[in-house]
Amino acid sequence: MGSVRRRAVPALRPYVLGYTGFHTAFPEPRRRLELPNGTFTLVLSFADGLHVTGTDGLLRPAPAAMISGLHTGPVTGVHRGEVHGLEVNLTPTGAYRLLGLPMRYFRDVYLDLADVLGPCWPRLTDRLRELPGWEARFALLDQALAALFEAGRQQLSPEVGHALSLLRGAGPSLAEATAETGWSARNLRARFQEEVGLSPKGVARVYRLQRALLALSGGTPAAGTAALCGYHDQAHLSRDIKAMTGLSPSALLRLRAGALPGSPLDRLPGRITSVLLPGRPTPAGPAGERRADGTAVPPAADGCLGQQKLQVPLS
Repeated sequence: MGSVRRRAVPALRPYVLGYTGFHTAFPEPRRRLELPNGTFTLVLSFADGLHVTGTDGLLRPAPAAMISGLHTGPVTGVHRGEVHGLEVNLTPTGAYRLLGLPMRYFRDVYLDLADVLGPCWPRLTDRLRELPGWEARFALLDQALAALFEAGRQQLSPEVGHALSLLRGAGPSLAEATAETGWSARNLRARFQEEVGLSPKGVARVYRLQRALLALSGGTPAAGTAALCGYHDQAHLSRDIKAMTGLSPSALLRLRAGALPGSPLDRLPGRITSVLLPGRPTPAGPAGERRADGTAVPPAADGCLGQQKLQVPLS
């Protein structure tokens, strides 16, 4: 029981930030807030204890093989009973090469990988479940992803890759990063939405949020954090964090309860990606769905997943 992290093999590291294997049992439902962090996440579930909510606020069982794209707002997951599976965190470069589709389709949603890439991912999930331990599973993931990335033909435009690197590094402003590409702001925005999923401004906000959370958790006062991370003032910092996480800076730090960046709660080493929320919602079974606060809603007449179920063109 617990979780195990491992980096991908060196050849995959431009595409894969790391793997996490998890196996935990929760006697009571646990709500977990996932914060914007600038990565694409694959979750391969071996049990049925994971539920997710999206922009419509409804709580549903997670698909066996699921991908979530870049987002600028919070997403709530609920763990109940046995939670067992693997998580793969992809860079924008890796997601574009793996999926080979316009990344705007993956913004602010979770999708069933079977709907996007066909039945190979549910089959891979079954194979991973049957292996005897994490190292064998990580090795199979290395092998499978290496083959998929080798077959992938999509590459980030050099200009998009350069702008991403600049925005991640907290150096130049958005306008300066745009100027360095030699493209117009309009052209760069269109290419970002196609290849990354967010606009350059959206990506910059996510990276700035992560820098601000790190500074605040390290004890930097709010006013100093605002100046350090490029916010206009402390009020701007507070508004942006509340808009992107659903929590004020003080509430977020209080719920973190002193956990260091990259703690077992977080998805990635050295980052603040998750917060445990109070309350014990009860996910509904097949007969219905629930909102994140636990209140029931009737199932949709057509059985679709509302805002979360996109029709992604596959050809």
